[in-house]
Amino acid sequence: MPLFEQEDKHSGMNANGEKIRRARSAAGLSQVELARRAGVSRQALGAIESGEYQPSVGVALRLARELGESVESLFGEGTDLRIEAKWAGEGRAPARARVALGRVNGRVVALPQPVSALSLAPAAGIVESESDSARRVSVEAFRSQAEIDSTILLAGCDPAAAILSDWLARRRAPVRVVSLQCSSRAALRALVERRVHAAGMHMRDARTGEYNLAFARRMLGNRSAVFVNFASWEIGLAVPIGLRDRIRGVADLARQGVRMVNREPGSGARLALDDALSQLGVEAGALKGYDRELGGHLEVAAAVGAGQAQAGVTIRVAAEAYGLHFIPMREERYDLLIPQSEMELPAVGAMLEALNTSRFARELSELCGYDTSRTGTIIASGARVAGHN
Repeated sequence: MPLFEQEDKHSGMNANGEKIRRARSAAGLSQVELARRAGVSRQALGAIESGEYQPSVGVALRLARELGESVESLFGEGTDLRIEAKWAGEGRAPARARVALGRVNGRVVALPQPVSALSLAPAAGIVESESDSARRVSVEAFRSQAEIDSTILLAGCDPAAAILSDWLARRRAPVRVVSLQCSSRAALRALVERRVHAAGMHMRDARTGEYNLAFARRMLGNRSAVFVNFASWEIGLAVPIGLRDRIRGVADLARQGVRMVNREPGSGARLALDDALSQLGVEAGALKGYDRELGGHLEVAAAVGAGQAQAGVTIRVAAEAYGLHFIPMREERYDLLIPQSEMELPAVGAMLEALNTSRFARELSELCGYDTSRTGTIIASGARVAGHN
């Protein structure tokens, strides 16, 4: 069965089975051959094609990959939802304004919703004591064992992880995503050290232009893993609106008086800046503020927006959240790296099911300006990620 509640619980298992059968026939595959490639029995595949059985997310992903289709095209149903609401903000409603929706006194109202806001983060518990050895702690837990087991720890720098968590909560998924904000390299290290379920990365190999795979191969060793695309985004310079004529690119950062903020080593933003400086032949030491390091895309944009700096490398959605001018540098692919051993966990399956839903992809695209054309696609898996080609 699906890992979270569908909008139509009887939604087209027969229709989905027919889509798979047609795709298999178009690919010239027998049931036996497709079942073998997808790692299921012929009887299970027959039940899927007849609409008697809904495959797990892992099986759905493998079937889609072998058939050259997206999971959404085989198993999903896209729907549009348009509603009328009472504008509850000040003045006229700005075009493309983000809103919170609720029903008040029987009427749907739309309130302006900030892109980013400071808030207290909920916690799963509080440390009571620490053991003298083995890095063990005693925790007063606010979550049940079942709630802990259904929590995904996701390390990475994408602020849109909050949108994924919200999507799952709205579908009453038995899973919670906890985002641990850190650089791509720190996220990969946390994954290798078995401290998180998944790591988000956007690290470009300057020699090959390849994203993420080369860095993962160097750190994963013999561990088998899967790269799933989350989205692609634009990375570039965020500058105050008033300075957009003065600062037009990375070369202008070296001009006297331009003060910047930076990201930490091992972050994709830092790599993008260093690549651009190398191509321009500009020494990092020539940049005022190069050594001031902040811990995330929103933090960089917030510092520029508060006047603490005049420029910083971040992603477009962060710059726009703080009303800054954005100067694109390049488009980058942000992938989630998941160990093969974690792929069949129900919580991970729920996350992957969300990534393969067209409505989630559209929501991510509309709210963040991301390219979601490959969201949920398996970029690489198994030994290929570990480097045993």
